Amino acid sequence: MDAEDESSNPMIDEIYTNGGEDTDNNRTNRRAIMSGDQLDIEAYSSLYTGRTKIMRLLFIANKSKNATVKLDALRLAYDEIKKGENAQLFREVVGKIDGRLGEGYEMDLGWCDGVERKMEQKKERLENELNAYRVIFYFHHFGFLLLLFRKIKILFFSANL
Repeated sequence: MDAEDESSNPMIDEIYTNGGEDTDNNRTNRRAIMSGDQLDIEAYSSLYTGRTKIMRLLFIANKSKNATVKLDALRLAYDEIKKGENAQLFREVVGKIDGRLGEGYEMDLGWCDGVERKMEQKKERLENELNAYRVIFYFHHFGFLLLLFRKIKILFFSANL
């Protein structure tokens, strides 16, 4: 009975990246992401960008029982995080790496401080812009109300004369 099930439902041995239309040309250019039980993390992660890519890599690192796959995922996540500006996520990944990838993948305090300083400056700039727009908003609306009040006052006093 098992032999019949295997012959009637063949297992898929390889998973490929999405390549658009399924033509003969495309089939030769595609790169296998998964062959058997082995996952090609680089090929899989190349399907994503930015935070989504990092979160997928961290999911793989957290769920994988294979130490090599886990470290590969952490290495790729480290490299991707360094392209962005998330110091908190960087610290988390460095903590998970715990020095197992060598000198190139250690805590970079200079990078973290630079990113945090840049984010603080951006936050201050945005808060200043917001306050400026609030002032403009209040002057616009209160100015309108004052103008309206003056017109009502003039109309009221001119009617009483």
